[in-house]
Amino acid sequence: MTRAALSETYADDHCCGYAAAPAEPNSSVAADLMQARAIASGLSEFGIGSARWSAAYDREAAAAVLRVDTPRGLYALVIPEPGQPFPIRHHGERIGALDSRRTYGTADSYTAALFAAFLRDRAALDIPGRDVCLTPQNMV
Repeated sequence: MTRAALSETYADDHCCGYAAAPAEPNSSVAADLMQARAIASGLSEFGIGSARWSAAYDREAAAAVLRVDTPRGLYALVIPEPGQPFPIRHHGERIGALDSRRTYGTADSYTAALFAAFLRDRAALDIPGRDVCLTPQNMV
């Protein structure tokens, strides 16, 4: 029995004909959310822990997004259709895109590094230990 048929049967039997909308608009959203979570796991290398990110379906963007909480507000990395670049949104507006496309050859860790660099370049992310200049005093 399909998910739709199951919810229709449940609605007919228990809810006076009302069936709640599915949590995800289509089946590809689940895969997109998994990719968003995989990208987020790569962000931990840059000091962005699980308390600072969330992955969810965004109706405004009509796609799965990875949201990162920064001192400058929420930034959202939109998971695009295959072959398209990764757009980035801030305050509901598109502010740019990563220099990579969603393909099978693009590693999630690479996408995470590009997203972290995008945030760092906009002073929205302080990457600890990445801006240290090597001098005789701090070389080990």
